[in-house]
Amino acid sequence: KDLVISLAMYNDALDARRACLDLLEQKWKSRLIKSKNEVRKINEEKFACKMELASTVQQIALLEERQGNIGKAIERCEEAVALRKEVSPEVDESSLTLLNALGRLYSHRSVGWYKEALNNFEKVYEVKSELHDGEDHIDVVPSINNIAYVHGELGNHRQCLNLSDRAIDICTTGRGISKETVAAYTNKGYALYSMGDNQEALAAYKLALDFLSKCAGDTDLMGATLHQKMSEVYMDMGHVDDAISSIESLIEAKTEVLGGESKELALPFKELGDCYEMTNELTLCIKCHTRSLRIYKHHNDKEGAAKQHNKIAGIHKKKGNREESIDHYMAALWHSREAKLPSTDPTVADTIKNVAAFQNSQNRGMW
Repeated sequence: KDLVISLAMYNDALDARRACLDLLEQKWKSRLIKSKNEVRKINEEKFACKMELASTVQQIALLEERQGNIGKAIERCEEAVALRKEVSPEVDESSLTLLNALGRLYSHRSVGWYKEALNNFEKVYEVKSELHDGEDHIDVVPSINNIAYVHGELGNHRQCLNLSDRAIDICTTGRGISKETVAAYTNKGYALYSMGDNQEALAAYKLALDFLSKCAGDTDLMGATLHQKMSEVYMDMGHVDDAISSIESLIEAKTEVLGGESKELALPFKELGDCYEMTNELTLCIKCHTRSLRIYKHHNDKEGAAKQHNKIAGIHKKKGNREESIDHYMAALWHSREAKLPSTDPTVADTIKNVAAFQNSQNRGMW
């Protein structure tokens, strides 16, 4: 709720700043004679106004990101970068912050623009590295971690591992523990997991959690990310109960920070439901998938809602709850149509097959 209110207030401020810039343009266009001093003053006022506009747009981007609206966040962040370039082509500290933010958004798994993200992160690394004469300074570590993360997502796992070890060496050489230490161990764990070393991956993730407990609060979202990654390793090892525990910790952390209706919670609840299905705890399974469904509906995500209705229908069918099952299949069909999903989509195909089977057997009671 607070994020929604903050976003509304920043959007009002954005409208006001745009109006201010328009007024300045009109004001100076109406002046026929302009001396060098007047032109300089015009440009200074324009630049100041555009810098304030860029700052407001940047804050909106961050708020959109916090609410899981990654597409909107990218649009705003790109606008802020363009506005700053209009004012000054030189890269300053604020520009580096924006490039990092844009790289982070590009590398979000729902977007997957990893090459674009890598380009941004490498620009930041070059500037930071030049500031410290190419030395392995602690200020360079965030860029190393970002680049390592992207290489991991691109499948360059050995490079990700090498960069992570380099970041760990810098962080732990008498500089104390920080979140960058946590990020480095997180990247290392992912690289090891991707290379098939589950035990070492878990060890890296647990070290990251331990370091996080010493340098951040319990509600830090880095902890949520670690629990998610640990759940993936546990599932790969067949340790479903440990995976359930990790996902529950992930949900608790995200709920604390983002609120109970955040779209970021839809997938974890779905994954938790899948785990309960594996342990044959179908009542808990339905409860988790229903929670995920509610979140998708709250955000008007019809595709997500269609898939969750289909999933819940299948579980009710497995339990023998015939009426509940067909209700969810019909709801899945409606949401699929609203989302304009093609008939070849697996969710649509399965839904149509089950609705047809129900209709064909309705009079025989054989479905």
